[in-house]
Amino acid sequence: MKTAIWTILFLAAATPAVLYFYQRWRQNKADREGLALYATVVSVEPIKRFGKTLPMAKITLWIQEPDQAARTVTLRSRIEPGQRIESGVKLAVVVDPKNPKRIYPAGPAGADRIVLTGSRSERRQMKSGRGVVPAGHAGSRRGNIPAPPPRRGGR
Repeated sequence: MKTAIWTILFLAAATPAVLYFYQRWRQNKADREGLALYATVVSVEPIKRFGKTLPMAKITLWIQEPDQAARTVTLRSRIEPGQRIESGVKLAVVVDPKNPKRIYPAGPAGADRIVLTGSRSERRQMKSGRGVVPAGHAGSRRGNIPAPPPRRGGR
C-alpha cells in the first residue's frame, strides 16, 4: 500500500518536469527545422496572476507565411525587465513544421534562416538592417530608425 502511494506521488511530481522538457525539445526542434519569419506585433497584454504582474506577456502577432493567407496568432512569452515590445514591431518567430498552428520565438538557429515576407519595401528595409517603422509611429518617442550613414571615398 505504501509503495502505491509513493509511486502515485512520484508520478504526480515528475509529470510537470517531463512535460516541460518535452515542450523545450519540441521548441528546439522547431527552431532548427521550422519556417523562420518575421511577425508583426498587433498588441501586447501583461499577464497577471493573483493581482501581480508577471514577467510574461500575451502577444498577438500577425503572420504572413509564403504562399499562404495572413493570420493572427497569440503567443505567451517571457519578457526581460528592460525590454519594451510595442505594436508594429517585427519579431522573429518559428513555425513548427509538424503543427503549423504552433508558433515559437526564434532562437539563434532560427534567426539565421529568416524568410522575409511582406511588401517589397518592407523586405528591402529588413534586408538592409534598418528595420520597419510602422505607419503612424514616425512621431513616436523613439522616432524613425535612422538609415546607415552613406559611404564616402573609395573604401
